Amino acid sequence: MARRRATSIWTATAVATTVAVGGAVIAAPPAAAATIERVTVSQAGYSASGHKVGSVITDGALPGSTSCRILQGQTVVVPSCSLLDRGTTWGDRVYVVDFSTLTTVADDYALEVGGVLSPRFSVTENVWAGYLDEMTAFYRLQRSGVATSDAYPAGYSSIAPSDKIFHGPGHLDDAASADGTVHYDLTGGWYDAGDYGTYGGNQWVGGNIAITYLRYGDNAAVAFDNDDNGVPDLVDEARFGSEYLLRMLAAFDGAFWDVKGSGGFQHPDAHTDGIVGTGDDRRISGYGVGGSAKAAGSLAATARAVEKAIADGRVPAADLGEWQAFAAEAEAGAVAFYEYVDAHRNDPIGGYSTTRGGIANSLLFAEVQLHLLTGDTAYRTSAEATIAATEYSILSNTNYWDMGPLSMAELYPVATAGGKTNIQRYLKKQLDYILSTTDDTPYGVVNQFKNFGVNEPHVSYVADAMRYYELFGDQRALKAVQRGLYWVFGNNPWGTSWVSGVGENSVKYLHTRLDEEAQSQTGTGVILPGALVSGPNAKDPLDVRSASPWYQDRPVWQDSGQQWRYNEYSVSIQTGLFSALFGLTAIGDAAWSAGTPPTTLTVTSPQIGDQVTGDVTVFAQSGSSLTQHALGPDWTPMTAAGGVSTGTLNVDALAPFTTARIDVRGTQASGAQSYSSTHYTVAPPLPSPDSPLLYDGFGRDGVFGMQGYTWVNWYNNHAGVGSAVNTTVDGRTVARLFQNPASAMSQAKFQPWHHSVDASGYRYLTVTMRTPSPNLRLRIEVSDADSNHRVTGNTPIAVSGEWTTYSFDLAQFAGLDRSQAKLVFWLQQTADTDGELLVDEVSFTNQAAGTAPTLSAISHTSGSLTTGTDVTVQATYTDADGEAPHAVELVLDGVIHRMTAVDPSDTDVTDGAVYAVTRRWVKGVHTYDVRTTDTTSSVVTSPAVTGVVVG
Repeated sequence: MARRRATSIWTATAVATTVAVGGAVIAAPPAAAATIERVTVSQAGYSASGHKVGSVITDGALPGSTSCRILQGQTVVVPSCSLLDRGTTWGDRVYVVDFSTLTTVADDYALEVGGVLSPRFSVTENVWAGYLDEMTAFYRLQRSGVATSDAYPAGYSSIAPSDKIFHGPGHLDDAASADGTVHYDLTGGWYDAGDYGTYGGNQWVGGNIAITYLRYGDNAAVAFDNDDNGVPDLVDEARFGSEYLLRMLAAFDGAFWDVKGSGGFQHPDAHTDGIVGTGDDRRISGYGVGGSAKAAGSLAATARAVEKAIADGRVPAADLGEWQAFAAEAEAGAVAFYEYVDAHRNDPIGGYSTTRGGIANSLLFAEVQLHLLTGDTAYRTSAEATIAATEYSILSNTNYWDMGPLSMAELYPVATAGGKTNIQRYLKKQLDYILSTTDDTPYGVVNQFKNFGVNEPHVSYVADAMRYYELFGDQRALKAVQRGLYWVFGNNPWGTSWVSGVGENSVKYLHTRLDEEAQSQTGTGVILPGALVSGPNAKDPLDVRSASPWYQDRPVWQDSGQQWRYNEYSVSIQTGLFSALFGLTAIGDAAWSAGTPPTTLTVTSPQIGDQVTGDVTVFAQSGSSLTQHALGPDWTPMTAAGGVSTGTLNVDALAPFTTARIDVRGTQASGAQSYSSTHYTVAPPLPSPDSPLLYDGFGRDGVFGMQGYTWVNWYNNHAGVGSAVNTTVDGRTVARLFQNPASAMSQAKFQPWHHSVDASGYRYLTVTMRTPSPNLRLRIEVSDADSNHRVTGNTPIAVSGEWTTYSFDLAQFAGLDRSQAKLVFWLQQTADTDGELLVDEVSFTNQAAGTAPTLSAISHTSGSLTTGTDVTVQATYTDADGEAPHAVELVLDGVIHRMTAVDPSDTDVTDGAVYAVTRRWVKGVHTYDVRTTDTTSSVVTSPAVTGVVVG
């Protein structure tokens, strides 16, 4: 789905303006007509008494006469509504519509603005209660070791799963020891995601399910029993997860191991034969005590939930003894896991585990739940000591990376007086962060995008805000919870509901191996009820030059390597949504409108999507009530002057196309802090002989290599097999491409997934490689969207047995678009013998030639400048060889802006050609220079111009 889609056009009056720069007159283009791209709402619907908000995404300012109304079916029920202009966000003009006064319960509503309709939505008494069975259905459908039809009775949830995800019991042969000689009974548990792995670091999620019942189980809507076994489904699911933990305990006496293994896009019962002792049994790996600590907390929470269900009369009398015995076993298991971790605190913590606070953070979860279960104050004392020693800091995820917020909220009601003070202080700081970072945009989302979707940290913060509201009654937190959920259900720039099956525009192409048609171009995706996918990234993982943030509901066959970054779901991603929906159901029509919002803090530069280089100046603005501005992550004090605070960071050490987040904070007189965030992308070097573009150095470096993937053997022509691994040879990090042919005709195809690279401005593909296989022959192809070229020639080439650097001239291929180059290496042996190619480095390069260009007559708009001034910078580019520039760029405070020719028809640069760029500068004191390259000589940079004041 493209971000921009024309749906209705409003024509504004076009007015041309002129700007004088250094005596020249440069005409500014007239204003374009504004386009309403889409109108977005929560496709899950709204509660009658709840906050209600939608968005209008446009590419410009709308006329004041733009219509706004709400329809039910075709009937107008709200004839007018107000458009609140929230300015430009992520390249779009955004208007917010608050229609909280619409309280009539009905279906088939739509928000219509300028003739453009939103998706349909409903208003119900409590909209969240309608999605609870999807929350437990999700976990049932992730169960390992059982048939889907057994875990998910027919009609279990109001949103049905796709028929094609139903399967038989999978991985009944889990698991073998690392060397394959011993079998352990590790059947069961939940598959973490669509890849069928089970991980120690995620073993807190069963505890979260149990805690949800403990918190809200007195509400009949929460204590549902859709499988009709007489026990609330939340308790059933918590027990299912705990049974896996007890098997792990029986096998390893407190140690915890991962069980990995993904296989192809096929059902789990087809991955292995299910027979213990055969060669396909999955093996344990990834030992860590973090999983053990989380298992202790989950077992204790589950024992508590079972005891509550028994006390509430929600366990059949005939089954009481068996459930009581299970609760006792869970309690004993919790203690055993805890004692193991306590005795092995210096052991590896394991994957998907807490990274801040070490094992003490994971143990905090266990200690709190064990205290609540047993009443033993020693657990509470230890937990409160950990909390007292924990300084607040911002984390990108709040679930399995940090068990603190959940554990503190759980402990608070029974904490000591001192413990309560420390807990509330910590959680209040976190709420300040949540509230102030979600006001960065009109959508109520935490502003922290990266290379894995934002929804996981976002919904984790939403759940934390929900728990804060329950403890302290801060209505601002409750409003933030609602706004945050509207984001995931469709009130976002893409108009996409990222919760499977919810809404008319919900995500279809989930990254799951349950979808056996995922790699077929005729596949239609799947519905896994309630599954929340990870959502928008900082960038398109297949296009480093894409807009930020980015999202597309793209099927696997279009993106088999990276789709998991944005359409992945998992048992841990789900937990924030799970907790919040049950919490909102339980509180009903609680008030949400009181409270003062945090003081706004705005980062004006750089903006998300900006490419930067060298020293980058961060500009932040806020009202006078905020002082002590500081730049994260180490909270370095910023310099304040004239209502603007600035700080500087240097990006020289970061790889090209790295995207990173900047956090800024300011402090109120009360000590409360406001935060704002932005992002930047490190620009690639301008192409020149001394600035090659490293594509892959096979040591997690280079444009592709930094993603951490090996190349893949996609295909073997005329039979045979191939493999690709990254390894170390002769002290070099290399790719080892191996072919076992069936005959001399066999060809093995190797590729860096489907990745393409912008190599424009570079003439040569340069590869450093050798082969120990004298029969090996190599063909390298470079393709774009329309053409394919054999850069090694029509005949495969022999490769030296010594390390040799080869350069292939891409200029020979006039039809090749180097801005979207894709690489393919083909191996072929001259005889039926194995062959391997060792590749040390793949780069794009240039060779020196001619003379360097010059830049002169650098100037900018003169006079008094304000944020409303169109500031033009111009420069004259001259090249004695007549070579046109690859680019002329303004580097303003470290942010790159492309300059264009003032007279495009003047192509003779031997006597100079004027380049310019016009834009509005943010408030503050600025520094700039201009740089350029002709690609065959070194980059030329003008002297810096400093002290340019914009008021």
